Amino acid sequence: MDEMDFEAEKVFDLTFNAMPDLITILDKNHKILRVNKAMANRLGVSPEECVGKICFEVVHKSECPIENCPHALLLGDGSEHTSEVREDNLGGFFLVTATPIIDDNGNTVGSVHVARDITQRKIMEDELQKALEDKDVLIKEVHHRVKNNLMIISSMLSLQSRYIKDREVQNIFKECQDRTRSLAIIHEKLYRSEELNRIRIDEYIESLVSSLYHSYTINSNSIKVRVDVESLEFDADTSIPLGLIINELFTNAMKHAFPGERTGQIDVELHSDDDGFKLEVSDKGVGFPEGLDYKNVDSLGLRLVNSLTEQIDGKLELEKGEGTKFIVIFK
Repeated sequence: MDEMDFEAEKVFDLTFNAMPDLITILDKNHKILRVNKAMANRLGVSPEECVGKICFEVVHKSECPIENCPHALLLGDGSEHTSEVREDNLGGFFLVTATPIIDDNGNTVGSVHVARDITQRKIMEDELQKALEDKDVLIKEVHHRVKNNLMIISSMLSLQSRYIKDREVQNIFKECQDRTRSLAIIHEKLYRSEELNRIRIDEYIESLVSSLYHSYTINSNSIKVRVDVESLEFDADTSIPLGLIINELFTNAMKHAFPGERTGQIDVELHSDDDGFKLEVSDKGVGFPEGLDYKNVDSLGLRLVNSLTEQIDGKLELEKGEGTKFIVIFK
């Protein structure tokens, strides 16, 4: 070996042993050809003591390669492999990469096996995951408590209304109770949702309409209801105003579309439409009063519908004909 080769070898040794990662050079039989000081130190021996020993016997104290051993995978297909390994014998978690060593004929003769200690990262990930789980539990509990408080308010309004003789004031209390219940159902759905800010809108609307229907209907044979809602997920900022819009339009239909002993049907539909969505609440009742501008009325309910439609950047339309159909188009 001439002086230049000696210097190159010395530089290689210095570099190899200066690396903080645990480096092992293996042959095709899992035999250790060389390790750096970082690897030897983790094993508690000198680098020379490791040479000639079987890797999985020394490192894993096992009689065969571990299941996700990157060196074993590399020997199978000749490609580089990376695995995340927990190794108690080395004291933690490691990201292990095996890179093939190719001879002049293109044959795989072994690998360079590099293990990077990721124990602290894993600890931080576990702590972060626990913090996220704790946050989710807390948010779910908040939704649950908000729902319970809203239901208490609804019950209080119902109890208070029993002492009111004025029919008009009773109706006001009833409407407030329905709106409160609509909000309560939203928070119940959020509480049970896997994604804390996403709601299955079909499940929510079905629950809401069912609650309103049984609240107003004494004879279930007089008015039928059909709900046809696409299976969609909306966030709370859209679902809450949308639920209140349905609350008002459906309630109006229940109260005004079928006076006396008239029978009929109310339809609630929601589907994707081009690049947005279309909500329709329709009935085959007596129809919307002629000459009344639905966008400029004294009714608190329709004023709420107009305001909430603007809140979701939507457009409210009214179709008159055989009955009444309100359409809300939004993105």
